[in-house]
Amino acid sequence: MLYSVILWLIALLCLALPVWLLLNAWNKSKKLDARLIDCDETLLSDSSVKVSQIIAAPPGTTITENVRLMVVPNNDSTYDQSMPLE
Repeated sequence: MLYSVILWLIALLCLALPVWLLLNAWNKSKKLDARLIDCDETLLSDSSVKVSQIIAAPPGTTITENVRLMVVPNNDSTYDQSMPLE
């Protein structure tokens, strides 16, 4: 009897942890969205938010971390991605 109670407690703990992680991430996302909508200036100095600044880049430029820089030609010809650019 005691053994099955301990197993149930372990099972509940194993279920509660992922649920808590998901709820915590969802809550943090909602708070960040609300702060962005309110134009909260404290976001610039908040340690939980990473701010990256792009200077002199075309509109729509995004930052992708930990990727190799690749220059993509503007023309419609096909490009073999297995060949490294020089």
